[in-house]
Amino acid sequence: MLVGVILTGVAVRVGEAQIKLEITGEGGRTIPIAVAPVSPLGGGGEPRLSTEFTGVMTRDLDLSGYFQVLDSSHEEVLGGEGVTPESINFQHWADRGALALVKGGFVLEGNSLMLEVRLFDVVQRKQLGGKRYRGERKDARRMAHRFADQILLMLTGELGPFDSRIAFVSTRGARGRAKEIYITDVSGTQISAVTRDQSLSLSPGWNPSANRIGYCSYRQGGPYPHVFDLQARAPTRLIAAVGYSGGRWSPDGSRIVSSLEQEGNSDLFLLSPEGRKIRQLTEDSGINISPTWSPDGESLAFCSNRGGGVQIYVMNVNSGNVRRLTFRGDYNTSPSWSPKGDAIAYTTRSGGFHIMTIPVRGGEPREIASGEDPSWSPDGRYLVFSTRGRLHLARKDGHGSQQLTSGGGDDTSPAWSSRLE
Repeated sequence: MLVGVILTGVAVRVGEAQIKLEITGEGGRTIPIAVAPVSPLGGGGEPRLSTEFTGVMTRDLDLSGYFQVLDSSHEEVLGGEGVTPESINFQHWADRGALALVKGGFVLEGNSLMLEVRLFDVVQRKQLGGKRYRGERKDARRMAHRFADQILLMLTGELGPFDSRIAFVSTRGARGRAKEIYITDVSGTQISAVTRDQSLSLSPGWNPSANRIGYCSYRQGGPYPHVFDLQARAPTRLIAAVGYSGGRWSPDGSRIVSSLEQEGNSDLFLLSPEGRKIRQLTEDSGINISPTWSPDGESLAFCSNRGGGVQIYVMNVNSGNVRRLTFRGDYNTSPSWSPKGDAIAYTTRSGGFHIMTIPVRGGEPREIASGEDPSWSPDGRYLVFSTRGRLHLARKDGHGSQQLTSGGGDDTSPAWSSRLE
């Protein structure tokens, strides 16, 4: 079990920091930051652990788009330099151009790992915050992700999204036309298979605790709804009838909204977590698919062709009132509601596929990137999407797009989890 504690007396309020990053959208400045190799705190060390930790940290900060990460991969630990302000040669790091500095140390005893990491203001020569993590050797990557989240919290007032997972569909490693569900950390480099059905496994969606993935499976004919428990490493078929094309857990985990095909029509239904039908939400002659919950669990956005072209609609779950959200273009699909509650991302088809965002109240859509199937990060600052068979990430203002996955096979339909517990 990974445990993290704030180092006593070192956490500071955002307003106290010399370095304060204001998130103003486009054109914001980046902070030059150095990530020094973590060093053993007494005794022998493991060079691979330091390389792994600093590599993940560097990747996260670079992906964030708010930092200019200085190359410190070959930086030698200065003689006598430790992890406290009085032991650091701040002039050296200032000469390197750094305004912020990450330094840390670790103790590895067998499989038990203690890692202490701190953030410093180079100009003020003071510590801005720090964390001490305890866990196993395999937790080093998560420790790096979690401290990257803390750096964003300390410098922006909002926790970062990096201690989370992304589920997606891929043909990598599959035979013939098979597609399987995979998960990766936000670095896009630690990819593992969830399903191994050699069938079609589609439309992954996370439960609120990020320990179960719902998906649509054809392994028994289908399509049938399944849930994969990541702790038990086992799938379970839900009760709902054939015709399932994907569902999403409500924010409190008490319900699943899904699209089920009945007599040639696809309508939305509320299901229990076991797959029992609670209530039919739509009853329309067209398609009603791809539902996504609002953060408060009171509304849904979904895709429908009830007005002719394929458009995004918003429904109040209790009253059933529906309003049309998108009006530009005739093919808008795959909505994803921001965790901040203010915007919905979706895919539009116009000379190719493009990721768009639109205010929940309606208004002018904004293009973010070329791609399909957007999914928001848990902090609502980033979007992951697929384009040309790879997963990409971009900030919600459309800047800083970067490729996450590589390798053989097509990677599609990403779903970003909540933060891990």
